[in-house]
Parts: sequence; C-alpha cells; structure tokens
Amino acid sequence: MRRYPRHDYSEMSEALQQFFVTTIRVDCDDSKYPFRVKDLLNDEKRNSILHEQAVQQGLQLGGRGSVAVGTLFAKRYSVFVMSVISAFSLYDTTLSIADDDVWFELNGAGGMRYETSLESTFLEGEDPVQRRSESGLLKKRVLLHLEPVLRAVAVATGASDKVMWSLVAHNVQQLYARMINDQSIWKTDQRLAQIKEDQSIWLDRQNDNACTFANEQQCFEHSGWQGPPFLIRRYCCLAYQVGSGSHAHGYCNSCPKLDSESRLRKLLHQ
Repeated sequence: MRRYPRHDYSEMSEALQQFFVTTIRVDCDDSKYPFRVKDLLNDEKRNSILHEQAVQQGLQLGGRGSVAVGTLFAKRYSVFVMSVISAFSLYDTTLSIADDDVWFELNGAGGMRYETSLESTFLEGEDPVQRRSESGLLKKRVLLHLEPVLRAVAVATGASDKVMWSLVAHNVQQLYARMINDQSIWKTDQRLAQIKEDQSIWLDRQNDNACTFANEQQCFEHSGWQGPPFLIRRYCCLAYQVGSGSHAHGYCNSCPKLDSESRLRKLLHQ
C-alpha cells in the first residue's frame, strides 16, 4: 500500500471522522470498539446489539418500534458506506470492508461510530482504466458486504429489506449529488471528472434488483429552494417514532411524509 504524504492522509482521516464518524485504524491492534460487523451475523450477538439500540431510542426490539430499529439501522449503517465511497472518490483510497475488520460502537442515542483500516491506494495519475475497474469491483464488494447484514437485521426486526436498501441508496445518491455540486469538495476538474465517473458506476441500473444503490429518488422542487439538489426518500425511516415529548424526533428533512412547504421551512432553517 502506498504511504501517504502526511497532509493527504491527515485530510482524509479528519474528513471521514468529521462527516462519517469513521476512524482509520493505523496499527494491527484490536479496536477499542466493542463490536465487529461479523457480530451482526451471529443471532445472539446481533439481537443484543439491536436490543441496546432500541433501548437507547426508547423503542422495543420485537415490540413497539421494532421495525423502526431495523430501518434506522440501515440509515445509520449507510454512513459507513458513505465513508467508503468518499475515501475512494475523493482520496483514491480503498477502506477495508471485511466483516472482521470493521468495528463499531453505539453512541448512546442509537447511532453508531465506525473504525476500519486502509486497504489500498492509487498513485496519482495511475491507469484510469484500472481505476474504473477498481471502482466497479469495490461497488460489488460493498453490495455483497451489505446484503447479509441488512437481511439479518431485517429478519430480527421485521423491517422490509426493500425499504432498508432504499434508505441506503438515498444516502449514497445524496452524497454524490453533494460532492458534484460543491466545488470546495472536488477542488479540481480532474477530481470532479473522477467523482462523476464513480457516480455513473455506483448508480448504474444495468443489473437493477433489490440490492442496489440505483433506486429512483425524487428531487425536491420548490420556487423558494435555490440550494443544491436535495433528494426525497422513497420511504420513511420511522425516526419520528424515536423519543417522546420534548425529545421526540419528528420527520427528517428528506421524509416523504412532509408536504412541500414544511420541507422548505426545514431546509431553510437547518
């Protein structure tokens, strides 16, 4: 694996931590986080993790809000997926997605923080054909990584696989929309071209099925909204079921349950 110039590695590490609560492990020691992704494929360990998430959100696994535990898991785990995509599209780096190499912890509110290691990096100016091939391979690997995890959580919570995949796809598509429409992110024309090429690969509908990042999402349109493209989820993540009273969550900005005027107000005051 190529060694980073110190400023390049620091920039990527800080960005992944800030935007995707994902830490890069720099040595071979075990993580300080208590869970590995492969724990989610073990019935007893998975149910224990999901039970704790439910408790932190005021929900009940197998009871009130059980489905919400599953849909919110998918939405939150998509944050790690976005860290993998960002590392590749912005820094030409592949993060490890091995089930026993990705660790996580619960943050006390039902969310998760992640840790993984670097797998490989590209040299600047490396063969663009090879890079495109690696982008497609990484996409396939992430889909294969996600499929058993989401399926296991769906079975344990009663959540719909279709809804869970759609929630992940929404965040992936919104991530690419944000990267492409914010020059402070892509900085150079060459990087923008690479991001657009990766987007075309990751959102390719050629082999469209339930396990995909290419689910069609509606773009918010309103005369009062002059901001960047904002995608509306196809399904509610059920976050509004979390908490009660002054701690109630309410509808997300991207929730399909919101009417147009309510969504605009939320976006303008976020």
